[in-house]
Amino acid sequence: MMDYIAAGIIFGVLAFTVARVQININSMMYQNTFNITTQANAVQLARQLEFDFLKMGYHVTDKYRRVYNADTSSITFRGSLLNNNSVDSLIYTVGGTNVITWTANPNDRRLHRNMNGATVYQLIGLTQLLFSYYDSNFVRINTPITNRDSLAKIRAINVKFRVESTDPVYTSYDTTWFSVSWEKLLFPRNLNQLNY
Repeated sequence: MMDYIAAGIIFGVLAFTVARVQININSMMYQNTFNITTQANAVQLARQLEFDFLKMGYHVTDKYRRVYNADTSSITFRGSLLNNNSVDSLIYTVGGTNVITWTANPNDRRLHRNMNGATVYQLIGLTQLLFSYYDSNFVRINTPITNRDSLAKIRAINVKFRVESTDPVYTSYDTTWFSVSWEKLLFPRNLNQLNY
């Protein structure tokens, strides 16, 4: 009889150990998935911003019509994005934190990318998007920039963003998020009058 009790206890300990290992493996899989998704979203956003911003002013001959509005979290500019001799209008803005209610992250925002009047809302876990602008002497231009002469002086744009996972890292009650930060100083060639 004692053998059965001892075997039952040993089996229970082994079953509990195996279950705990399985829970840890599942937890690590979820964490890795959130981490990879967050990194992929950050890379995609960085590529998109670089592509669009480096085409800023392309095929726009009037220097006063290249950038229309420049602020810390929004920008409006024109350029031929597809190099097809047609000039596109592009607006980047960020929505508020109260718009997205279906994710667990209270800080994520919706990125609005409006090209020629068609708006695409990107839900990528964006929590911060900041623009700063510099003239030809690398002097920072104060925002918001609405004066057309000041807008025409923009030669470089520093883009900084932070992307976080839409769900917490460990449990639904946790407030820890995977995050990726990115920052780059972009020099659109067409703002520097290198191309037309």
